[in-house]
Amino acid sequence: MSNSTKEPLSNGVPQIDDDLDPGMTTTFFSAPHRHTQLRRVMLRVTAGPDQGAQIQVARPRITVGRSAVNDLVLTDTSVSGTHLQITLGDKRGIVLRDLESTNGTLLQGLRVREAYIEPGATISLGKTDILFLSADEIEVPLSGQDHFGALWGASPAMREVFAILEKVAPTDMSVMIGGQTGTGKELVARALHDESSRAEAPFVVLDCGSLPRELAEAAILGHKKGSFTGAIGDRPGAFEEADGGTLFLDEVGELPLDLQPKLLRVLDRREVQRIGESQVRKVNVRVVAATHRDLRQMVGQGQFREDLYFRLSVMTVDLPPLRDRADDILLLANKFLEDFARVHGRAPQLNDDAKAILLDEPWPGNVRQLKNAIERAAHLSHNLVIEPADLHLGRREGRPAAKKFGSEDEAAASQTDGELPEEIYAMPFKEAKSVIVDDFERAYFKRLLAKTDNNLSRASAEAGITRYYLRELLKRLGMHKSSKKKAATEKSE
Repeated sequence: MSNSTKEPLSNGVPQIDDDLDPGMTTTFFSAPHRHTQLRRVMLRVTAGPDQGAQIQVARPRITVGRSAVNDLVLTDTSVSGTHLQITLGDKRGIVLRDLESTNGTLLQGLRVREAYIEPGATISLGKTDILFLSADEIEVPLSGQDHFGALWGASPAMREVFAILEKVAPTDMSVMIGGQTGTGKELVARALHDESSRAEAPFVVLDCGSLPRELAEAAILGHKKGSFTGAIGDRPGAFEEADGGTLFLDEVGELPLDLQPKLLRVLDRREVQRIGESQVRKVNVRVVAATHRDLRQMVGQGQFREDLYFRLSVMTVDLPPLRDRADDILLLANKFLEDFARVHGRAPQLNDDAKAILLDEPWPGNVRQLKNAIERAAHLSHNLVIEPADLHLGRREGRPAAKKFGSEDEAAASQTDGELPEEIYAMPFKEAKSVIVDDFERAYFKRLLAKTDNNLSRASAEAGITRYYLRELLKRLGMHKSSKKKAATEKSE
């Protein structure tokens, strides 16, 4: 991409360089590239074992609990690993959310699952009281450009992300990318690689969410011919393939718990030993990981190793959902239309009604759903004009909310028409399948545990699976706590 020599406008209005390719325009913003945002929170422990402890945190999401991954770490044994979360990104206020804790969270003496809070509120968890003192507005640095690699956005939320990525990219720092499905996590990983000194070396993707359990270790470490059934030849693992370059661990939250120590060992020692071999091979790899799950909560629930979390999260970058960056919707839509025009030789345009529909859509599938909608509409449009009907986003008025797959009403509906919630169809097959399977398993085991009074032995017998396998599934789904209620009963069997 060409570099512009023009000065940005003093009023901050985007300026387009006439010398640039119209399909690859770059928007520049006036200095100092900062905006004011509610980000800094102060918490003080006023009662309990940690009385007097105080933190001041400048980040959009703060967690409290006993695990070391939290911002405020407590020693109170009646507090869960990751007990609660305070989120500052909601436009309506500051949100307190209980993270499925064992003993619950109280706000001003009332137990809450989720609530808006203001400075001066007292939050109680276990034997601990926490005073929410303040939430200050601070200056946050922004990038001067509207893109980073193939990731685009002119909104403050995205330019803040770009500012972080621009600093991190030239380093060998491990980066954890968080965000909902479809927000562009792999694009971030690829851009970090392309903007680093490793750009000419391999960029290898290891999808932890689609690895068969029995082959996951071999995919990471490699194997020797004959080391197990199906090992018909010597094969390097992902770390060897990425030697000198970048390894992207996609959906790392799906990695089985028993394999996490082996991944941690490779990250610590920077060496691998293929399955069936005694030889140790040195590797030089930068690791970028991504997940749509809340790893902090998984650590607190025992589903993800704390030491591996810290090893991967040297720097954490969270991508905002598209609904929180509405300013970027039309920018992205036009970018996708430019891409379509380069491939197909024609350039459909959105009419005003179609633009209004795009801005009104909640986009549960995020940028990927938007891209799919634009490409579909471009193919269906007549006379190079995209109308609302071409977008196929459903009725705008009176449209029922999407039902969660696995609920009783959704299960009843699926028996008649086999349809799923609309947002499922906007996802790639692998991710859609993962969402559906998780929801099915959660609904199935919820009913099974209720039927068997949370007795794991009876539940596993009825499900036709081993008790160990059932326990592991419940841990992965965050449902294992409810099954512990009958531990004394099972010990007596």
